[in-house]
Amino acid sequence: MAKKLSFFSAGKLLITSEYGVIDGALALALPTKLGQTMTVVQHDKAEIHWIAKDADGQIWFEDQFKITDFSPKNSMGETALRLQQLFLLIRKMNPQFMSPEKGVVVETQLDFNRDWGLGSSSTLINNVAQWAGVNAYQLQSKIFGGSGYDIACAQKRSPITYQLVAHKPLVNEVVFKPGFHQSLHFIYINKKQNSRTAINEHYRGITDEKRNSLDAITKMLLEAKRVSDFQKLMIVHESVISQMIGIPPIQETLFSDYKGVVKSLGAWGGDFVLACGPENSQEYFTQKGFPVVFSFADLILS
Repeated sequence: MAKKLSFFSAGKLLITSEYGVIDGALALALPTKLGQTMTVVQHDKAEIHWIAKDADGQIWFEDQFKITDFSPKNSMGETALRLQQLFLLIRKMNPQFMSPEKGVVVETQLDFNRDWGLGSSSTLINNVAQWAGVNAYQLQSKIFGGSGYDIACAQKRSPITYQLVAHKPLVNEVVFKPGFHQSLHFIYINKKQNSRTAINEHYRGITDEKRNSLDAITKMLLEAKRVSDFQKLMIVHESVISQMIGIPPIQETLFSDYKGVVKSLGAWGGDFVLACGPENSQEYFTQKGFPVVFSFADLILS
């Protein structure tokens, strides 16, 4: 019977220091219960037979890659070429990767919709890095760039603080499940954002003053015991980022009548937002046209 390897990486939500995390601001990030699983089974053909399934189990990509140069057999589309790039980089990092006489069937299974921005790329990178025996942070940096906080989330099963110190990741597991966590909701606002594009378009760097502000807010959010204190910190954080990137906070543009506070997560203008307000907030957001609403307990690994 062929040996089967299995890997799982958690999805991610960046709660604080969006944009600024790239330049060393201290960030709070939450690994999610939803992630991506990857299985690897050896087979006789000298190829990588890749099968990618979305959240409902449907195959959204399938192809075979030669082991010599990892060229795809059936497609020259973006996904096939990105996987070829990934395999070639891995071979540079680990020359023993995929010896010619062996082939594998690789199957990936997402727990979440690919449009949600929970880390379909970072969970894949981390799973592949585990399989290939290479550094996931280095692989991510060479393929996508970014701060690497999403790789840290992929590898952890509890909330973390993340900070780049001398360009190296400093990851600390922290306790973050406030007594008022029933008041925290995560809402998908149905506008897929490309983080790299958003950074290039809106982010122009960070001052020491703004970095210090984000560091302080992150630490205070972790210590907040009351909903009102947490909400005040959310508002201040939104103001700091708004000044940095020149975009108004999302509550002003979409949720001005919400009986609580809403802040963007990750690249502004898309993917998920965090709402801190009434426990029946799901009804409000559903009526606004945003039916994908998660409670803290349903989504966050804590």
